[in-house]
Amino acid sequence: MFYLFSAMGWVIESVIESVCHQRPINRGSLWGPYIPIYGMGGVLFALSGNALKHSSENVYLNVFLVFFVGLSLATLLEYWGGSALERIFKKQFWDYSTLKLTYKFTYKNRISLVSSLFFGVLALFQAYILFDRVYPFTTSLNFYVLITINIVMTLCMGIDIIVQVRRFEHIQEFLEKLSYEQLRETLFQNMLRMARASQIREFRNAVFKNISENISENIGKVKTNVKTNVENIGENIGKVKSNVENIGENIKSKIRPGKTADDSGGEFDSETDAEINAEINGESD
Repeated sequence: MFYLFSAMGWVIESVIESVCHQRPINRGSLWGPYIPIYGMGGVLFALSGNALKHSSENVYLNVFLVFFVGLSLATLLEYWGGSALERIFKKQFWDYSTLKLTYKFTYKNRISLVSSLFFGVLALFQAYILFDRVYPFTTSLNFYVLITINIVMTLCMGIDIIVQVRRFEHIQEFLEKLSYEQLRETLFQNMLRMARASQIREFRNAVFKNISENISENIGKVKTNVKTNVENIGENIGKVKSNVENIGENIKSKIRPGKTADDSGGEFDSETDAEINAEINGESD
């Protein structure tokens, strides 16, 4: 019954997710068509529902107890099971925030009010309809057939769980060893492999176009900057040349020549230093 309820849970989850997302979705973290937590919930519903649906003479009270206890057990199983899986694997295995119907009434994305009410309805369905049909079928099977089915299913699910756990641990170790640049490059390559050939071409053309535009823009900026710098250098050279010429004129004007021209254009010998000193001291006529 555990494996049967696990398979039924996989069918229910896959149908709901496929309808909500409008595309086929294979639910569950395992490769096989089963979700173990539904098997646990189904066994809990069987144990509690069959005891509660005949607990009193009031039929309505029994229905309420089956609904409420089933809702509570499924919610606790889902919350604590999700919490344990997150602590062990550092990953959230189900997330109600992705569904428009449930994301407003969730707690830590592990449990949802809508899903809990749905589990209560499943508890009623299991207690009053499904169990009375599944239990006689399982007990009617030959003992050796039943044992064989259980052994095969246990081996399949056990190997499936071991493989998934080992694969997950390998991915965790791989990601922890990768640097940020290696991780980005790996994701980029995987995205290219999964994309279609046309998408790859479009992506490549867009990248090359962007690169060529940036290169052309940068080359234009470099040319403009070089031209501006050359013009500035020419202007500076002109200013330096003009300053050199002015300095030369100043130097020439400050140097006293050996002979100086008078206003009439004639020339006269410059006075000696002794004569100049005599004039200054009043010793000359």
